[in-house]
Amino acid sequence: MKKILFFVLFLLFVVFALTLNLQNPGSITLKYYYFGEANVALSLVLIIPFVFGLLLGALLMSISVFRNKVAVGKTKRQLAKVEKEVESLRTLPLSESELKGATLPGES
Repeated sequence: MKKILFFVLFLLFVVFALTLNLQNPGSITLKYYYFGEANVALSLVLIIPFVFGLLLGALLMSISVFRNKVAVGKTKRQLAKVEKEVESLRTLPLSESELKGATLPGES
């Protein structure tokens, strides 16, 4: 399902880029201080920052996902440890003296 979603999003992006290029066929001159100038298609000037932002957002999101996966792993290890401890307490044999002083839940 995830692959299909990414494929559809990729196709939408390609269609967007193609229609943008067809609607804006002209080129512009980019000047950046003293580094020179370049004639670039207008569609590239619009699409490159979009792709850069998309990649930057994906990078920042992946950092958060990685942290969450580490936290989930840590929590699963803690849960396994606690479940093992509970199981060992359930199988622990009780002595006669411990049974005499014990009360059932709900008793006063």
